[in-house]
Amino acid sequence: MHNEFPILSGGSGAAFLLDAPAKLSLTLSFPDGLVTIRQDAAFATVALVSHLSQEDAKNDAWRVLQEALDVLAARKQAMLQTADGDCTYLVWVKDGAGYELVFVDTADAPWAMSIGISMEGAANVVPAPSQLPPPRHPALRFYRLANLSADLFDAFRNAYLALECLASDATPKGSSESELNWLKRALAGPLLAGLPSGEIGPGTVDDIYRHGRLPTFHAKMGDTFYAPHDRERQSMQVRFDTLMLLVSCLLQHRFGHALVSRDASMSQSLYDSMAAASFTYDKIVFQDGELQASLPAVVQTVSSPRRFNQLWCRTTVARPASLHWIDTIETRKAGADWTSSVLDERVPLEGVNKISIEFNLLQYNSRSKRPVHRR
Repeated sequence: MHNEFPILSGGSGAAFLLDAPAKLSLTLSFPDGLVTIRQDAAFATVALVSHLSQEDAKNDAWRVLQEALDVLAARKQAMLQTADGDCTYLVWVKDGAGYELVFVDTADAPWAMSIGISMEGAANVVPAPSQLPPPRHPALRFYRLANLSADLFDAFRNAYLALECLASDATPKGSSESELNWLKRALAGPLLAGLPSGEIGPGTVDDIYRHGRLPTFHAKMGDTFYAPHDRERQSMQVRFDTLMLLVSCLLQHRFGHALVSRDASMSQSLYDSMAAASFTYDKIVFQDGELQASLPAVVQTVSSPRRFNQLWCRTTVARPASLHWIDTIETRKAGADWTSSVLDERVPLEGVNKISIEFNLLQYNSRSKRPVHRR
């Protein structure tokens, strides 16, 4: 716990978690705002000059922080990176003479599905073990690294290389053929049977190549390219999910269902009903050590825009006058504890008029990788 979280300042601002605490305190001043990194502190803060909306403040502060981390690395002052940028952060925006402070947190909600098979009249039959050797193919290496990488762009590049490897194995690229036309020909020909039914539309391959492969494999000034951790990460996460579905299906078609498995999934309506049932607390309790303030909560479930393709919720209350800091936020339903979140740092309430709490619910198959990249 750190008591030195800066008093909120600027026209707006945001704070993001670092992957590891800094070993020394550093500040960098840009025309857009001031970046503050404190020794051994969990959060890096960005106080922006402009009065921005919540979403714009988050995006601008994120951009400025990434640029600051670039400079610190180039100067050999610190090698730092962010963590859980879209999952856990604070934003403050102007509210009259003070601020509205927004806490954003993401709760993991993994689920599991198991299938049992019984055979009548076959009690004495012992299934023979499979004699098929395990598959060996370079595409499997790229696929594994795509699943393991915590960096979204690295994951996308490896997933694309897995697709490229499978396509070249199915049909060589012609000497005068463009890469996009070759990829389309492979997917419309020898790889067609492996495509996921109804998931790959007419423009999907164009989008993966033009807005995924090209801007993440090149960095030529004057051309369009995506720098890691920029605002394109949100669209790239969706593009990566589509690409991974495509690669998984092609691998399964190539090597068989028994050797390459796909993740089970639920319908969007079921995801939504599970999320809506979770967003039903009626009280928020703010704490600072032994002190606490309890306030009634009216929960707003938000379906547009979605976050991580799922519902999320928001609650706004007046700042409790009895507290000057917050170190824990709890929600309760009908008197019973619902959620509890111990903040990574003790946050000051000086200048704060309102506090908003936003909860994202990340529902996914427990056998799968968490479907959001940490950086």
